Amino acid sequence: MRIIVKDKDSHLNIPIPTRLVFNGLTAGLLCWGLEKHGTHMTRKQLMVFVKELHRFRRRHPRWTLVEVEGHEGEQVKITL
Repeated sequence: MRIIVKDKDSHLNIPIPTRLVFNGLTAGLLCWGLEKHGTHMTRKQLMVFVKELHRFRRRHPRWTLVEVEGHEGEQVKITL
């Protein structure tokens, strides 16, 4: 995963390992958070999603998740 922030004065490029963000621990925390807000998902279901996300990332490198442009030329881009 890569987060890129650009404006007229600076350029920030932050690489984040995808396995660090999407793993079993974060799946457990997400499961707890979803149940707290009334949505039921098991950790096993979330782990299937995480596995598919890793497989998708291998097949489609640099796939853009979010791309936002401000009216003054600022850009934020998050790629998988």
